Amino acid sequence: LSILLIALFMLGCEDFLTRNPLDTISDTPEFWNNEDNLRTYTVGLYDQYFEGWRSGWSRTDWFAETNIADWNDDNAQRAATFFTKVTPATDATNWNFVNLRRVNILVDRAQKSGLPDEAKNHWVGIGRFLRALEYFKLVSKYGDVPWFDAPIESTDMEMLYKERQPRATVMDFVAEDLEFACNNIRLSDGAAGLTINRDVALAYTSRVMLFEGTWQKYMENNTANATKYLNIAKDAASKIISDGKYSLIKDYKSLTTSISLKGNPEIILYREYEESILMHSLMAFQNTEFQGSSPSRSLIDTYLSKNGLPIGQEENDQFKGDKWFYDEIADRDPRLYAIIDTTGLRLEGIATVYAVSGYYANRFVNETLIDKPGGKSSTNITDAPVMKLNEVLMNYIEAAAELSTMGAYTLKQSDFDITINTLRDRTSTSMPHVMLAGNNLSVGGTIVNDPLRDADVPSIIWEIRRERRTELAYEGIRFNDIRRWGKLDYADMILNPRLNMGAWLDKPRYVTWYNENKKPSIPLTLEDLDGILLDRAGNEGYIKPIQDPSFMRTYSEKDYLYPIPADQITLYKTKDVTLTQNPGWN
Repeated sequence: LSILLIALFMLGCEDFLTRNPLDTISDTPEFWNNEDNLRTYTVGLYDQYFEGWRSGWSRTDWFAETNIADWNDDNAQRAATFFTKVTPATDATNWNFVNLRRVNILVDRAQKSGLPDEAKNHWVGIGRFLRALEYFKLVSKYGDVPWFDAPIESTDMEMLYKERQPRATVMDFVAEDLEFACNNIRLSDGAAGLTINRDVALAYTSRVMLFEGTWQKYMENNTANATKYLNIAKDAASKIISDGKYSLIKDYKSLTTSISLKGNPEIILYREYEESILMHSLMAFQNTEFQGSSPSRSLIDTYLSKNGLPIGQEENDQFKGDKWFYDEIADRDPRLYAIIDTTGLRLEGIATVYAVSGYYANRFVNETLIDKPGGKSSTNITDAPVMKLNEVLMNYIEAAAELSTMGAYTLKQSDFDITINTLRDRTSTSMPHVMLAGNNLSVGGTIVNDPLRDADVPSIIWEIRRERRTELAYEGIRFNDIRRWGKLDYADMILNPRLNMGAWLDKPRYVTWYNENKKPSIPLTLEDLDGILLDRAGNEGYIKPIQDPSFMRTYSEKDYLYPIPADQITLYKTKDVTLTQNPGWN
């Protein structure tokens, strides 16, 4: 009887059951003539370009424990994350053209669709925008790469083994794609903040072109290309700023700790997380786990005093020194308080959840979720800000300042007022304004003059880079920043000793303080701190996580670009085509 009933049901539903599934892509004209289908196809690419905080236990590039997060000067480390040492036999993660084919299919099919021109151009614009982002990833890693603007078939051997094209040629194509996207993508197409719109394209244009413009200036010494790309970056950022659709929120830290970013006026694009549906673990890494990578002396020293002056500047009488944690963090830029635990140092052997540098990072910790499932394990539910107004402001002022050094733009006070000074007016930040004073910036009538500034970096550029670092700390962009500035030496632990230094620890004073304030049942002793190694003999000094120089990360010029995988070079040879290797790699 059961078999008969099933048979009758199957026969009665034959027409319904043979329809194409709604979640399956059918490569037919009918499929691509439907905007809902195009939208579904595009959303399937979102997690490749707007990954936010990824999902589950997967590590994000925000904060620590990935190459991108740690190949810079923000974190001291117990075990250094080394740059790639030898050419990999294969590297399907980085040298990969799968997503490029996917976006080229979108561009091709949308262009050939029977949609009205406005809709067609919108979807072609989406595809070209994503293609620009894919090539940005490839070029930023490898430099010269083959350019493909159409889906390649497996039988097209000539195109499959296309040689690398010059970086600038490819980036000119990228600039064309971004221009088309910014001119044709709709102002709105779906839920605000969750879908690609024109503002998303403009914001990413400012990021991509700022990277390439400064790379061309510092790494290629090509002023013409630098000027071209930096102008594109500045104009794209200027369009968002002048439109006035976005504004800074009062609380800086809430950008990275909010359970929901829906309707947040500073957010241009975000990734939404929901209990039992999509969750992450970033907050857990700063809430329940010890930090083998934690804020370095280099990062902490970047934050200004509350008076707007560098902590080492002679005129700064507000800084109390760094020989005691509570003195060190007193009267500092409040953004420092948003990235570290200000209740005290978290020392190994003393705190269960400790940090190798003593400074415990907590920029992603929502205090209301600390003891709840939404803040522990891999069930974190805070939303991820993917693109924000504050980055666009920093992209604008940096592009403008770089152009001014090449005689292609004249900086004005208003440039700083709409960017850095606007950021400093944020209620939770409330820092003094910078004023343009010739080739310098001043605060409260005092010229800002950081004794740590590199001699080859103009004062204004230095301060803009500082503001960028503090405003966008732990957002996964520092590695690309120091690369495009030609400053990868900042990530070298030998050349930059402050990278392998944490807090100053006066062990006897700390023991006395701890016993008086924490009142442990078993008093703390000096011997309890023996495991914490310092940068000098005795019981006082900066915490130095790595003592053996051979365990420290160093860099060489070849590290600015990734190596082409060996198997790809060999594969090309089988077709009598040469795939050139990047400089310095065998």
